[in-house]
Amino acid sequence: MDFSNASIDKLIVHQVGNKQKDEGVYLSHNPQSVEPELENKLLHYFLKPFQLETDLHRFTHSSNLSFNEVYMYAKSIFENSDFAESAERIASHLYDASTHPKIMMGELLIVHFKDIKFDEEFRDAIGIYKVEKKDMFFKVLKNNDSLTLGTDEGINASKIEKGCFIINDDAEEGYNIYNIDIHQKVTDYWVNKFLSIAPVENDSFKTKQFMNMCKGFVDDVVTPNYEKSEQVDFGNNCIDFFEKNENFSQREFFDEMASNENMQEDFRTYRDNYADESSLSFDDDFGISKDDVKKYRNSFRASITLDESVQIKFLNNTVQEGRSYEKGYDEETGQFYYKFFFEEEY
Repeated sequence: MDFSNASIDKLIVHQVGNKQKDEGVYLSHNPQSVEPELENKLLHYFLKPFQLETDLHRFTHSSNLSFNEVYMYAKSIFENSDFAESAERIASHLYDASTHPKIMMGELLIVHFKDIKFDEEFRDAIGIYKVEKKDMFFKVLKNNDSLTLGTDEGINASKIEKGCFIINDDAEEGYNIYNIDIHQKVTDYWVNKFLSIAPVENDSFKTKQFMNMCKGFVDDVVTPNYEKSEQVDFGNNCIDFFEKNENFSQREFFDEMASNENMQEDFRTYRDNYADESSLSFDDDFGISKDDVKKYRNSFRASITLDESVQIKFLNNTVQEGRSYEKGYDEETGQFYYKFFFEEEY
């Protein structure tokens, strides 16, 4: 996405409480005016978190998309219906979804953007943001001939807790949506009850899901049950496979991943259980998203901890047992050792 020509067409702020606690909704009836200086700062706040997002979502409903409330309210805004009325309905729907005891009262900011470049075309978009936590900050007060410090609370301009960015594209399929929810592990009300969105199962999604499963296999199975060198080799081989291939093939992956037959069998079992527990299905073939592979490189970095005082970290996937290091046992001292080979000391 390209936000360089983006502008704010309309902005409105509501306050939404916890329905279970009967905290109510405070509605603004008219959009606020946005001066140029404020607009520049708000554009940075609203749009920057989505620049690197690759997880594409769409609105869903079990029977018919027209029954998805936020989808219909967004569609009304895109079709130039009353922005304020649709924004009020979005706030009321969020209130109805806010029944989990951990949900906090907060401000709901709804923004209509213009000139968002997506897939080489300029489109309008809608941003829906929920701010639940305020930051304390100091302010300087003038008092007669003195300056004093006071405190106040406000929105942190560098962090979005919950945000949904709806692009006016593929309307019949549920629009193209990017979502941020840093508290999703605590409660899923934002994604499931309020927005009712689901990820688009494209190559990026499939790459990340398979690599997540591989990382889980390393943590849950390889680390506690295999030699450290086998953990390193598995991580290296996994990253190598995804980096050198344009397309994923499960058959080729299994052929190259592990020479240890027990580990191969453990991996197949783990993959099947992971798919069942996560309600996923892993395709036999898909295109590999190189950008997502780069993000996972560090998660497969392994380390070797020697007793309590020494830890050896492998910073990339070029370190391999037999070529870069050897593990052995010294009978005279009765201790294990590692021997490392290198060309230059930095």
